[in-house]
Amino acid sequence: MPLVGLVDGERVVSSLLTTEQWTALVEDGRAKRRTITLPCGFAGHAKTSKLGTTYFAHNPGGDGCSAGESAQHLLAKATIVDAALAAGWHAEPEVPGDGWVADVMATRGNVRVAFEVQWSRQSLTDYEFRQKRYRDAGIASTAWFARHTDGLPLTSRDLPILTLAIDDENNPVVTVGTKDIPLSETIQRLLTGRLKHRDWVANGQPAHTEVEVLSTACWNCRKDFVVWDVAQTTVTGNCESKGFSTFRVGVFSPDRPENDNDIKRAVAEWAGARNLTAANMGRRVTKTSGAKHMAFVCPHCNRVSGDVPLSQEFAHGGDEAITCDTQPTAVAQAHWCLAGDAGVCFDPPDAVRKRLDYEQTLSEQPNPQAAAVGAISVNHAVARMFGGY
Repeated sequence: MPLVGLVDGERVVSSLLTTEQWTALVEDGRAKRRTITLPCGFAGHAKTSKLGTTYFAHNPGGDGCSAGESAQHLLAKATIVDAALAAGWHAEPEVPGDGWVADVMATRGNVRVAFEVQWSRQSLTDYEFRQKRYRDAGIASTAWFARHTDGLPLTSRDLPILTLAIDDENNPVVTVGTKDIPLSETIQRLLTGRLKHRDWVANGQPAHTEVEVLSTACWNCRKDFVVWDVAQTTVTGNCESKGFSTFRVGVFSPDRPENDNDIKRAVAEWAGARNLTAANMGRRVTKTSGAKHMAFVCPHCNRVSGDVPLSQEFAHGGDEAITCDTQPTAVAQAHWCLAGDAGVCFDPPDAVRKRLDYEQTLSEQPNPQAAAVGAISVNHAVARMFGGY
């Protein structure tokens, strides 16, 4: 079901004709006043799909090169052509290459962007194979609009796949994150930089961090003080996407998110309102840990509070959850970003990236000090942390 046909030898894109032009072509074709030929060279005629898209089809007995595309596929192709032209690009449907035919090729200067509609189910291997052919052909970028996307990587930069559907009013729509937007708007946004793949959720504003606070008694002096545990950090991007970080470290870590100055100020304020004192934090070496680590320290007697018993207390829940604004201002989370009033999500400054990379390293590295908590096995130590014996 091609959009392209030869009318009296001249190449015509059906979807770009006005209603009057198309009606005249249909009548002229039936009256044999004009000759319609398909790109394969076989005679054809003008038709309209059940969804209202104009196209060319073989006359009976043709070789079938125009078969196989659904009315939905045809509608999506026509929509992409119109949208690319509206964005100021040159657009052609059904452009052939070496072993491939692009549904739509958008061109501006020396830059070519291919758009593919995949209405039938296709394996990831086939996507990757076809994508590689476009890259090998020097196509700057390729975007896929697919009906069946379960099991496919929907946040990949190297293989851009977006979910396509036809709504109840027969309009093609694309799912971007949690939003459904018209296919025409999607194309225009892609070609004008208002829809981009981003590796970060960010808006340049402070993040919101949830912290569990807990009043505990010092094992040494028996006086009460407050400790805390970072539960989750949330960043809202310019596209209104939510990025979540649950940076956690094991026992006896050299650093921890609880040592953030903004968090410590918020905890101190909470504690002061209840006539309590927040713990101090510092790097200490204990007999149990065997190495320097970031620890809570009693503000009354300066004794270290053990990571393992504190973790066990937090496993049963804190006294209250508080929120505060903190840095860094980004979360590493790949997504397709719909530009808001301030544009797409920012790339964070180098300092923020380094901090996030450092936190990721801390959360992933093995914790050899925990292997023998005073000759206690790793499994025993973890069991104690979560209420075991």
